Amino acid sequence: MKKNGFTLAELMGVIVILSIIATIVLVTADRSIKNSQTTTCLAQEKNIIEGVKVFVTDYPDRLPTVAGSAGVKQVTMKELQDGGYIEEGLVNPMTDKAYPATMKVNITTTTGKDYQYEITNLPATERCPS
Repeated sequence: MKKNGFTLAELMGVIVILSIIATIVLVTADRSIKNSQTTTCLAQEKNIIEGVKVFVTDYPDRLPTVAGSAGVKQVTMKELQDGGYIEEGLVNPMTDKAYPATMKVNITTTTGKDYQYEITNLPATERCPS
């Protein structure tokens, strides 16, 4: 008499092999998604800073000074969006939510026309990983 089918041991072996393959695929996909989010986040922060640079060029005298910080000026996300320097509703890939209008960029004058830019007023959970 011919036996058709598989033994329990053979089926368990196939299930174990498929589970290992699935785990490898999921870990790789998760890592790829996180790398993509980080890359997108860094690119968006760079675009925001570029928008601030253009804003500073257009309105150097309109920037408010930060109280208690000599040489530090600020511009808000709302000012950048209202002026068309960055698009409205820009989504943070780390949270899948729009950047808050209250987010600020500090502009520090180092020497002459050299500036340093830093995004502030953003919770640590919404910042790009460094």
